[in-house]
Amino acid sequence: PALAKGDVVPLADVFIGQGETEPKGHLSESELIERMEKNGIGTDASIPTHINNICVRRYCNTSESRHMVPTGLGIVLVQGYKLIDKELVEPTVRSFIEKQIDEVAQGRVSLQAVLRKSIHTF
Repeated sequence: PALAKGDVVPLADVFIGQGETEPKGHLSESELIERMEKNGIGTDASIPTHINNICVRRYCNTSESRHMVPTGLGIVLVQGYKLIDKELVEPTVRSFIEKQIDEVAQGRVSLQAVLRKSIHTF
């Protein structure tokens, strides 16, 4: 039925439940790869290297179920970046930098121009 402002609606039922919020689960390795591809981070050839690097540097571990579990070091690193500038942990920043590097590699812009723009931006 159509309702208008001020209409009174009878209450049919009330339920009060107790629960706890659950943190989001960790990304699986394949979900991380999917998000990297979606955000233009890395290439098919470099993505495994990026994932290996964050594990070797002990920013995260890979669980038996292939989920990426952040370590204390990884969490502190991200928190530190957020204190400097919240955007530093956003995938758009990494994507922007990678696009700039591609521009230099293709000879469309100079390294100096990219450095000036990056320093100005960040």
